[in-house]
Amino acid sequence: MSDIELAEKDKNSYLNNAFIQKIPGIILLFLVGYLSKIIAGYIPHMEYVLIAILLGMLISNTIKLPKIFVPGIETYELWLKLGIVLLGARLALQSIFQIGMIGLLLVIVEIIVSIATAKYLAKKFGLSDKLGSLLGIGIGICGVSAIIGASGAIDADEEEASLAIATILIFGAVMVFLYPILGQVMDLSHQAFGFWSGLAIDNTAESLATGFAFSEEAGQVATITKLSRNALMGVIILLFALYYARKGVSGEVKHKGKFIWERFPKFLIGFLLMSLLATIGFFNQDNVGDMKNLYKWSFMLSFAGVGFRTEFARMKQVGFKAFFVGLGAEVVVSIVTLLVILIIY
Repeated sequence: MSDIELAEKDKNSYLNNAFIQKIPGIILLFLVGYLSKIIAGYIPHMEYVLIAILLGMLISNTIKLPKIFVPGIETYELWLKLGIVLLGARLALQSIFQIGMIGLLLVIVEIIVSIATAKYLAKKFGLSDKLGSLLGIGIGICGVSAIIGASGAIDADEEEASLAIATILIFGAVMVFLYPILGQVMDLSHQAFGFWSGLAIDNTAESLATGFAFSEEAGQVATITKLSRNALMGVIILLFALYYARKGVSGEVKHKGKFIWERFPKFLIGFLLMSLLATIGFFNQDNVGDMKNLYKWSFMLSFAGVGFRTEFARMKQVGFKAFFVGLGAEVVVSIVTLLVILIIY
């Protein structure tokens, strides 16, 4: 057997083994998600989304899960991205552009307010400028993913990145339960609430979960709005990288186009492609119905995973100052975006 054949055999063996390792955790996500659907059927006006997250949080914070489940649980982001791509088949490009143009204006306002508020409060509380930037980027764009992407670009310390991530996770865990209640109390329309959850909530999974916890329509609007924020991640991180490079506290960015592409959420292309196919009538009614079922199952696995990754022990590392900077920025962003949405609608 040649060296090439041996290498190919080893590669296939590794891939098969990696897939097998994920099976127990995926089964656990399925069981928790499916159980949440059953429980939600017995509770009036309760969406399975919140129950799936709650069950996942309950298990992960009361039971030390065997390591055999970890690889599969970590696939929750894959299921989220798959669900978003499949959701594109239900949204023609006209709807996306109509919501997206309004959403894009709101996104620009939200990003500016988030970054300006976080950096101002970080300075007032005596936190480092880079930690303020990480919190602003996380709150303004894409939560944990944006913080991870920005940390290397601005040469932030590992401690600063961990602190920013833990802060973001705290508010994501609270918002996913609090915001649907606030939306009901304020009697927001499905579209208004979708915009609000797509703008005010940091992580993609929690943002979509909050929207779908309110209604299907709100979830779709939240998806488009949140993807508009995600699409700007590469550009915003590049601007920060250039800013810190000019100050002499981070490395130079040599290939700006490559830098943006590396941080661009690739699944967004799949979402737009599916929307394009839906626009030209490529899918019949049965196809759309089948994909609706598939994206709901994908989201079910993903939202269960959100609960499992919400570990309270990790959040204990958040310092007093970082917590209040995050709280202040989240409150300001929530109020400003809500006011703008209410003016528009």
